[in-house]
Amino acid sequence: MFDKQDRLQGRLEPEIREFRDATHTLVLATVDGEGVPNVSYAPFALLEDGYYILISEMARHTKNLLVNPKISLMMVEDEQACRNLFARKRLTFDARPERVTRDTPEWQAGIGALHARFDDTVVGLSKLADFHLFRLVPLKGLFVKGFGKAFAVSGDDLVDVLHLTDGHRSVASTG
Repeated sequence: MFDKQDRLQGRLEPEIREFRDATHTLVLATVDGEGVPNVSYAPFALLEDGYYILISEMARHTKNLLVNPKISLMMVEDEQACRNLFARKRLTFDARPERVTRDTPEWQAGIGALHARFDDTVVGLSKLADFHLFRLVPLKGLFVKGFGKAFAVSGDDLVDVLHLTDGHRSVASTG
C-alpha cells in the first residue's frame, strides 16, 4: 500500500523530469577565490551521473570552478510561459563540480550527450584547449511549483515535502 511519500514521489517525479528535460540551460552560481559571487549560464546535457556543461576558461564562472568547488545551479521556467512572475517554476541544486579529463570514456559520454542535445557547435568547442567539460553532481535541491508549493529534492530526484512553517505571513495593520 502506498503511503503519502510514495504518492508524492509518483506524482512529482514525472513533473520534475518533464520540466528538467524541457530546459536547455542551467543558471550557474559560482564563487571566486575571494568569495565574490558570479551568476552565469551554460547549456547542459543530463546523464545518469550528473549534468554536463562545456565551458571556456575565459569565462568567469569557469575560472571560479577551477579555484572554488562551491556551486549552485538552477533551471527556471521561461518568463513568457509562466502565469505569475513571482512564482515561476524552478529546480535548484547545490552541486559538486567535477572536471572531466579529455579523451576518457566520461569525456566521450559527456561530449556525445551535449552533441546529441544541441548541434555540431559542441564538437568544435570541444576541440578548443580553453574549453573544459564539467560534470555537476546534484546533492540536494528544491523544486518550486508556485506559491507554497516547494519540495525538497535529492540528487536522484527523490522528493520530500518541505514544510513552510515560517512561510508567508500578512503584515499586521497599524491603523
